[in-house]
This record gives sequence, structure tokens and C-alpha cells, in this order.
Amino acid sequence: MLTKKQVQVFDFIKTYRSKNDYAPSLEEIRRKFKLASVSTSHYYISKLQNAGFLNKEHNQPRAVSTVEAKQTVEIPILGAIAAGQPIEAIEIPDETITITRDEIGKQGKHYALRVQGSSMIDEGIFDGDIVVIRKQEVAENGQTVVAVIDDNQATLKKLYRENGKFRLQPANPTLFPIYRDEVEVRGVVVKIIRNLESQLDQGQSRDEKYVRK
Repeated sequence: MLTKKQVQVFDFIKTYRSKNDYAPSLEEIRRKFKLASVSTSHYYISKLQNAGFLNKEHNQPRAVSTVEAKQTVEIPILGAIAAGQPIEAIEIPDETITITRDEIGKQGKHYALRVQGSSMIDEGIFDGDIVVIRKQEVAENGQTVVAVIDDNQATLKKLYRENGKFRLQPANPTLFPIYRDEVEVRGVVVKIIRNLESQLDQGQSRDEKYVRK
């Protein structure tokens, strides 16, 4: 997943390459975005390479190339999902995140939700994280799912079938499972995007943690 500034740098490199057949220099990137030094330009290049958006071409000047557009995908964030007490299921896309197709696989349709609560911490899903969901109506025992119960209440839990009922199991030993006769599955978790303050780009505000389109 890219930050807002990383998307801007990536778009600049992609546009520059389409016009010139080679990538901009670190100094050109620095001037374009008024960065403090070329080392900051290198920082953004490294982030984009690590995220799979740039390829490094060895033994060539200005040796980076953009990954083909078909390998990246924008995923809509449809709201929040409770990792705790169920909340009303709302699907109103207001943002997108940009990730590589390799991160989520090539099959199926996907959407993303912000996590609220701490019921899934033992699965490495924390309050404020974003989970990417593959849309599907069935799930295997033990998969982490978006489950809708009762009066359109959505929750993020591990799903189990036992004794003719469904058990929605939190991954937090201090919380109790939820049992229901009927559960509507709206997808399974395929990727977790961590919300780490310590990994924010230098000079980035708290409101720019996720890509906004």
C-alpha cells in the first residue's frame, strides 16, 4: 500500500518515463517535490521498489522502470468493520488504496475495511488497521471473515461450524465467541495493512496515512 506522497512520486516517474523513455534523476524528483535532499528522493524510490511498483534495471542509468498498470489495483475502502461488538454494515466507498495484484491474487473482487476494536489481535489485526477482503459467500472453518448477523450488524471474526450452529470466534482470550443459527458471509480476509505511526513518511501528516483518491 502506498502513501499519498508515494503515489505522487510514482505518478511523476510513470509520466516522465512515458515522455522520455527513461526515469527522472533523483535531483529532478527532489526539485519536483521540493524535498530536502536527494537522499529523500532515494527514500521514495526504495519504498516504491519494496512495494513492487518499481523495478530496478541493473547496469543502466536512471535504472528504474514502472510495473505495468495491470499489476496494480485500486481497492475501495467501504467503511469500518468491528473487531469487537458488531456494528451496522455500511458500504459507502470514500477512499481507495493502491496495492499490487500479487498481494491479493488474481482471482475475485476485493474491497477494504478499517478495523475498529481489538478482538482479533492474536491474528495480528489491530485497531486502525485496514483489511482487504475477497468477496465470497462461503468460507472454510477457521478463516477470518466479514460476517453479518442479526439486524445487518457486521463483525470481523474467525468462522467455525459446529453442532448445527455458527461460531464467530474472536482472536482475543479476554472475549467470548458469538453463536448464531444463521450468518451471512460477505468475504474473507486476504491481506492486512498495518497502521504504524512510526512508518509514516517524513513530514507526512496523520491524515495522510492512507492513499486518498
